[in-house]
Amino acid sequence: MSELKAIFILFTTFIIHFAVPTVNAGSEFDLLIFTQQWPATACKEWKKHNPSHTCSMPKNSETWTIHGIWPTKMGMIGPAFCNRTWFFDPEKIRPIEEELLQKWPNIYGGTSEYALWSHEWAKHGTCAAILKPLNSELHYFQNGLEFLKTFTMTDILEKSSIVPSNTEKYTISDINDAIKERINKNPVIECKVEEGGDNYISEIRICFTKELQLTDCDGVVTRNYRNGGILTNCHTTKGIIYPQYKKYTWYVELYKLLTWLQWFTL
Repeated sequence: MSELKAIFILFTTFIIHFAVPTVNAGSEFDLLIFTQQWPATACKEWKKHNPSHTCSMPKNSETWTIHGIWPTKMGMIGPAFCNRTWFFDPEKIRPIEEELLQKWPNIYGGTSEYALWSHEWAKHGTCAAILKPLNSELHYFQNGLEFLKTFTMTDILEKSSIVPSNTEKYTISDINDAIKERINKNPVIECKVEEGGDNYISEIRICFTKELQLTDCDGVVTRNYRNGGILTNCHTTKGIIYPQYKKYTWYVELYKLLTWLQWFTL
């Protein structure tokens, strides 16, 4: 009888070990960075790498979308890839897939619509899973949607009259103040800086404690620096472009060609 009991215990331990994904001990972190990206800038950068690239924009191209939720340890980057055997499974997020396609989309046309989700889950989600509210693939992505619903930068910036424009420029202080007025915490503001010095707003990051409460992003190690009390990599002496997405269709290009031919044959 005792032998059967011992076998049962070993069998149960084996099943628990292999059936329930575990997170590595090195996955401890201090806070979560919730990152929103501006689709027009993401698309611009994608096409910059290769002019033949296309972009898979959300239906509303003038709304901020999710990049990810990143567990982060103060003074360092990471942890990351905390369980390389806990693979992304599209079936797990099927109930919220349609919403994810619009609010957490993969902008990079020509790649799988699952590519971003798979990467974010493998790199960050498997680390965030030590927290009960984020302890599954579905919970991780659901919480991202909830964060966006409450703290969408589309609304936060618009309330301070900061709206997309290809002609208007905003100061880093304007953008930072608009965010702090709403959340009362220090965000991180990322730009893509062109060789000529133009700043295109790229990402806005806000931070949460492990209890999912807002906190300052101070102490987070990224490429950013503190300039005048603002966490940013943007050139603070130059205005920031909050670009509108321009969708060129084939008939627009055809119209341009016909106009040019008409002028050329005069």
